[in-house]
Amino acid sequence: MFHIKNLAIILTTIFFIFILLYVFRGPILIGMGKILVVKDPLSNADIIYLLTGDVTSRPFHAVELYRENYTNTIVVPQHEVNPAEELGIYPNPTEAIVKVLLQKGVNKSDIVVIDFDNGVTSTTDEAIALRRYINKTKIKNVIIVTSAFHSFRAKYIFKKVLKLTPVNIIMSPASHRKFDETNWWKFEEGLIYFINEYLKFIHYLLF
Repeated sequence: MFHIKNLAIILTTIFFIFILLYVFRGPILIGMGKILVVKDPLSNADIIYLLTGDVTSRPFHAVELYRENYTNTIVVPQHEVNPAEELGIYPNPTEAIVKVLLQKGVNKSDIVVIDFDNGVTSTTDEAIALRRYINKTKIKNVIIVTSAFHSFRAKYIFKKVLKLTPVNIIMSPASHRKFDETNWWKFEEGLIYFINEYLKFIHYLLF
């Protein structure tokens, strides 16, 4: 028989758990953010593989690596073109990335845009596009540039897709303009990004 005393113990325990979570919420949230960020030691590579997505951070980070002479080739997958982009209302993500690279001083001859069926629409597509490029070029070392919070999931996907290739993957994440793993919960965009990454990673594990 369940006694009131037992209920009181359970409720008191739950209460103290919530108190502890509140008191230590900073370190806990920072730790959860750090899990999403993978940053490998940098070394010279055959190419920088620049993932499409956040045009406000990723191409600028790729430019920094290019200027530091880690490689002289930046490869970008062709993103799917939607109807509005076909009308020229706003640029396709790949087109926008290339424009940033050119305006920041990257030589046009050092930029390679690789086709992918009807254009990439996911991280998996981008990994497959890189695998095809590797099979054609026989490159060995690749620096992958993506957003910091995307780097954990991206590395998981790329290692899975490229497991039969001899390529060495080096993750070099680009920091977001507004937040990082130490303060992401203070920004609506950071909260959305954080939740999306965990949900998407769970989706990849299940499907």
